[in-house]
Amino acid sequence: MHALARSVFCVGFSGTTLADAPIEALHAFAPGGFILFARNIGPAPDLHALIAALRASGTPTPLVALDQEGGRVARITDPHLVAQIPAAMALGALGDLSIVERLGSLVGRDLARLGINVNFAPVADLALDARNIVIGSRSFGAVPYAVANMAAAFARGLERCGVAAALKHFPGHGATHVDSHVALPLVDVDLATLRARDLVPFTSAIGTAAASIVMSAHIVLSALDPDLPATLSSRVLTGLLRDELGFTGVIATDCLEMEAVAATVGTAQGALRALAAGADLLVVSHHLERAEEAVDRIVAAIDDGSLPRARLEAAAGRVRALRERLAAIPPSAAPLDAAWPLMAAQAAVTVVRGAIRLRDELPVTVISFEGEIADGAAGTRVESPSLSSALRARRWKSEVMRVSFEPDEDDLDLLLAHLPSLGNRNFVIVMRRAHLYPGQVHAIARILAVVPEAIVISAREPYDAALVPDARHVACIYGDERISFEGCADVLSGRAEARGSLPVPIS
Repeated sequence: MHALARSVFCVGFSGTTLADAPIEALHAFAPGGFILFARNIGPAPDLHALIAALRASGTPTPLVALDQEGGRVARITDPHLVAQIPAAMALGALGDLSIVERLGSLVGRDLARLGINVNFAPVADLALDARNIVIGSRSFGAVPYAVANMAAAFARGLERCGVAAALKHFPGHGATHVDSHVALPLVDVDLATLRARDLVPFTSAIGTAAASIVMSAHIVLSALDPDLPATLSSRVLTGLLRDELGFTGVIATDCLEMEAVAATVGTAQGALRALAAGADLLVVSHHLERAEEAVDRIVAAIDDGSLPRARLEAAAGRVRALRERLAAIPPSAAPLDAAWPLMAAQAAVTVVRGAIRLRDELPVTVISFEGEIADGAAGTRVESPSLSSALRARRWKSEVMRVSFEPDEDDLDLLLAHLPSLGNRNFVIVMRRAHLYPGQVHAIARILAVVPEAIVISAREPYDAALVPDARHVACIYGDERISFEGCADVLSGRAEARGSLPVPIS
């Protein structure tokens, strides 16, 4: 019984090599799947060896999963291993379903070649709250059917290359700004609104059988179940997703060590209750001992009759069927154009106001607002790619002046005093999540008073563009990863045309 219970778990671990990863313990546990994070991604030879060891831990081949959404949530960042694509919101701004599907295939081909057979993507949540930075640019946009089509297209691309796609986070995490990594969000709208809005991308993609997996959200939807988060609710997972929407694939939980579950019912009890509610694949991303505790809890519940054995058998059967199907698909050899990600990043650039072409090949000063950004699903990172570097790679003389998100007034005074001495040149301001940092908005207004022709680039979610009414030239690029800055640099320098449209309202 313990072995059957372990087979419905997808577990994570630390380590990048066979020497520092707990391979023996992972083999002994024999889960249905493994989930990789950036902490597991080392040099290519180590990654290949690690994945091979995971795949050899069971028959049929276990699931090997990660979150490779594109944009800021990409566990593998080496472009030689996996194509780096723009964020979903950039693709939403581009609005070309054929390109979205091709990008899904490109990522799927690269993952399959590594031996990774599950991508916990795409995000099918709507971007409905500007404060919702845990979803933010991971969403394709705010229009339900547009997001539905985009999510289905990306999922089809992955599945075509033998990688299972996962629609997340069911039934929709976009209408709350609370991050379920740190707390339990509530979506308090009526059922009619949910059906006409949040559920549409999932309903549409499920109807076309676009994805093998649906991942649940740790959120409470008062109209569906006011007492339990979706992950633990039979009304949501069984009543709505299985019975009403007719989903026949694998229902996966979001990580059960996230605080929305771990700090309420606890990881082990959460795993038991998620299984009872209808989940098939229980994700415990960090601590193997917590997964083992959850297995014991499930076996005890079957022994005392509080959990029907048939529920565990049904979940294990779905996971096993997915493992068998994916193991039979060879890696794709399809020719795919490696230029698509950059082409998409270029075309996604959205001019909100004015013109963003640099003048006469004059030198460029990029004033970049930077700092640590805690992103929930993406982790915390200090910015490293830069627009200035991308411009220099295109033979522009460019320098960068880095400014903190909340600059000190004395530092700002020094910057403003220095700008006139730089002479005739282009100025570009890169802003990030200024709606969370009022000091950044204030600083940009003061900079624009000195250099009014400066081009303002909103490098994360596009809502910042509404905060700079005095800016004459404004554009959105939906990401501050290297691929987005390269696309932006091409547009600024006249190498490519900006063709994006805002996928969310920003007023």
